[in-house]
Amino acid sequence: MTDRHYVEINNVFAIMKMKADVFILADVKTDKETKEKYYPTRAIYSNELKLVADLINLSVKRGVFLKTITSISEVMKESHRIAELGQQALNQLNKELEL
Repeated sequence: MTDRHYVEINNVFAIMKMKADVFILADVKTDKETKEKYYPTRAIYSNELKLVADLINLSVKRGVFLKTITSISEVMKESHRIAELGQQALNQLNKELEL
């Protein structure tokens, strides 16, 4: 278990805010033996916009690879959905750091 607080997005990615304007994008993994979740870092960002842009890109690529996205219309819907989830996660992290 980790002492860091991540907010998960679609049980695939997670984000964490370290300090002012430092964000981590991580994968969500589960240990096969202990069944505990862990979060290997995928990238570190200096602003929210770059983080959400990569989150959208990675999510859409994953959907295309898994064939859950098969049209441009679905790319647009998924992009919008992931952008909203990213914004909600960032709002949650910012609110928790204020407390």
